[in-house]
Amino acid sequence: MFLACLTGFPSSLLALPISIEESQNYRDIGKYFEYNIPIEKEAGLSQILQEDTLWRPNSKNVILFPRNKNPVWLRITLIHYGNLPHTYFLHLSNPVVDVFELHSEVNGKWKTVWSGEQILQKNKPIYSHISAFPITLSPNESKTIYLKIRSNNPIFSFVSIYNASTFIAYSKKQDIFFAAYFGAGFMMFMFSMFLAHTLRYRKFFYFFFYLATILLLNTYSTGFIQYIEFGNSNSWKNYLFPITILVTSIFGLLFTLEFLEIKDSFPKWHTFTKSYILLLIVSNFFVFLLELRNFIQMAIMLVTIPILIAIVMSTLTLFKSKKKLEVVLFLLAFGSILIGASINTFTVQGIMKPYHFASYSLPLGSALEVFFLSLALVLRVSDYRKSIEEKQELDLQLKIAQKLQNGLLPKKRTHVLKYPLGFRYSPATDIGGDFVEIIVKENEVGLFLCDVSGHGIPAAMIASMTKVSLEIWNDTLDKPALAAEKIRKSLLSSLSGHFLSAFFVYLKPDEKILRIANAGHLPLLHLDRSGKITTYTSYGRAINEHIQSDIIEKTFPMPNEGTLILFTDGVIEARNIHNGELFGEERFYSLIQSLAKEDPQLICDTVVSELENFQHSKRSDDDITILALSIDQE
Repeated sequence: MFLACLTGFPSSLLALPISIEESQNYRDIGKYFEYNIPIEKEAGLSQILQEDTLWRPNSKNVILFPRNKNPVWLRITLIHYGNLPHTYFLHLSNPVVDVFELHSEVNGKWKTVWSGEQILQKNKPIYSHISAFPITLSPNESKTIYLKIRSNNPIFSFVSIYNASTFIAYSKKQDIFFAAYFGAGFMMFMFSMFLAHTLRYRKFFYFFFYLATILLLNTYSTGFIQYIEFGNSNSWKNYLFPITILVTSIFGLLFTLEFLEIKDSFPKWHTFTKSYILLLIVSNFFVFLLELRNFIQMAIMLVTIPILIAIVMSTLTLFKSKKKLEVVLFLLAFGSILIGASINTFTVQGIMKPYHFASYSLPLGSALEVFFLSLALVLRVSDYRKSIEEKQELDLQLKIAQKLQNGLLPKKRTHVLKYPLGFRYSPATDIGGDFVEIIVKENEVGLFLCDVSGHGIPAAMIASMTKVSLEIWNDTLDKPALAAEKIRKSLLSSLSGHFLSAFFVYLKPDEKILRIANAGHLPLLHLDRSGKITTYTSYGRAINEHIQSDIIEKTFPMPNEGTLILFTDGVIEARNIHNGELFGEERFYSLIQSLAKEDPQLICDTVVSELENFQHSKRSDDDITILALSIDQE
């Protein structure tokens, strides 16, 4: 059987045989091949069979001929040890696009199969991009197969033999992986087109074209280019490959300049990059002057420089820009493609030790690049949308914010559980950041006062979110410290550099319980009818996004009479516009002592009136809020 299968083969030197079984798979079997590089570029099988003395052993586990420009012929002898006929798959995995031509003898006749044609084989999924050749062997049969590789790139391939079941499972996984890759890429392609059309910013147009060229480039690195057929020749694919590399570089640099706003930040880098873009544009015309292989090598050499330029510019921008996250994502994007492309190129050139990961490094690197760039664009789109909304709807937002502010103030009420109540609020601007809430349950009262840092819309929005979060306290009114901590956690993602001080008061008159929790606020005052002031406070930091508040709850006996007073720092920090003098704590205490026997609303009205007189203005530097509750039942 063995001799019969080698009819017509010269006998001086046979390819090193490899014994295979249907239960096993054999990876990286390059050392079982012998190679021959004919002097004649278009040498056919008949000539190869006659030149047996020129076969040399391949010492590597992979097929690697990075400097050879002519086609390379290889041969390997397979011996099948099994009880039944079995179809194996000779799998060639490479990070570049090569054309494979396999010759084997079947029933005494030579059969030739080219890469791309075998995709319609019965046992191979139709959408698989994998270059693999089915080889059927009978029990104890020995067969020598010949493989011709033609490439305009450095010749490189991992080579393995899989049994049928393993290969079908493997190819399905590959199909799913690459279908997901191109599916996600297509979605991002459509998304970028939508952004380019709707927002009309140049950077989105550049990203649209950049992403399109990346997807086209990866049809080469993944092998999907073999499914695209136009006319009777595939030569156009070899010419399109380096042109795609150069065009990808052009749009990548244009996108980089726009996204990082290099013209304003680094004008010299902007000029240099524009000059390099011009060089890349001119380089495309070298396709008419250079031999194709040299043109491809030139494109591969030039493409690394734009990646390095993008990394350098994003690094410089990182130290200067306030939008750190966007720049970091941009840096990660081009770092990913640089690593992926480097692994691919160095492996193909024989500089790096070959690993199977090299076959996926470029598509994986570009996938990570698109992912990180997409995240950066999402952040940038968010910024643009905010900017547009601020310009177009500023008046509307102010009106909404004013309505929100009015909703934060307690509803008009004169009593809480039969206890007289007083309240006054005087904002520093049209929209303030102070907020008061009164929660009344059967025989229980919760008083809440907070002061959000800053003024205007941001402070009002945070105050509004605080009001929503106060629903937490409504469920556990007798545990103000626990509620304070839960509210802090619920607000962390919304503070955006703001902080707020707050005071929680829990009253249960039937049991004479006064319980407080303080988050960096001024103390609760008790003003008795004789004018004596007692302060109630506890430890706790203001609510912020960086440091825990560590709020400690305290419980006191509830006084039998007098007035409880909550206020914000706008009261004691009111400033005389003529001499800059502050109203101060001492003056405030003296004022309310003189009002010790008055009802709560009169106390609040008088304090605000005195502050306006002191300031010589109805507007102050900070919001003024005061809440008073008489604990003398009427």
